[in-house]
Amino acid sequence: MPIIPVEAAAAASLAARSKLRWFVPDAYIPPNSTAPELSHESICVLNRGAEAATFIITAYFADHDPEQSLPILIAGRRAIHLRTDVSDAIGGLRIERGVPYGLEVESDADLQIQYSRLDTTQPAYSLMTALLASTHALA
Repeated sequence: MPIIPVEAAAAASLAARSKLRWFVPDAYIPPNSTAPELSHESICVLNRGAEAATFIITAYFADHDPEQSLPILIAGRRAIHLRTDVSDAIGGLRIERGVPYGLEVESDADLQIQYSRLDTTQPAYSLMTALLASTHALA
């Protein structure tokens, strides 16, 4: 089958549509803890594919513009666990404790994404976790 050239704008649009996105609207790192274990949130990523993949995390805030991470690499057939309070783990993105935010993870690979929050503000810890469903990017 011959290769048919397409306009740059059409190619960019096609590339944008092939990206997958995962969203967490309710994210919040509690500022206090009552135990040695700090309250924190994690983004857990599983790459079932044989090839390495990259993804970008964007944090959205109520009172200022979104901030985006540098690309993060995950090897093929590997899992990584990224604490959102560790800037180096999430591509340099800085998320402050006690500030509500939302998250977007974007990749062109079919990754499995889980989001978890450990809240240690009470003597009995609470753990919340969600397996995220991907959506296709809308350009």
